[in-house]
Amino acid sequence: MEEGERCGRFVMIRDADGRLHALSATSIAAICEDEGGGCLLLIPGGRMIRSERSLEEILAWLGRGAWPDAGPRWPRRG
Repeated sequence: MEEGERCGRFVMIRDADGRLHALSATSIAAICEDEGGGCLLLIPGGRMIRSERSLEEILAWLGRGAWPDAGPRWPRRG
């Protein structure tokens, strides 16, 4: 499996140490940029995963295919 690839509800993300993680998009509590151009992901148990990928790249991976048949999240008003 390659980084960024989806497998069911999981997306594969490689950390800065080279370990590959299969993370559910709904299990990631927060994502923030770090000063080195990568980002930090907060996962259950208060664990942090540091990725060398940009915040935009990670968000694109998490959003891709997550809700393939979903329409707008909230109804538009008037």
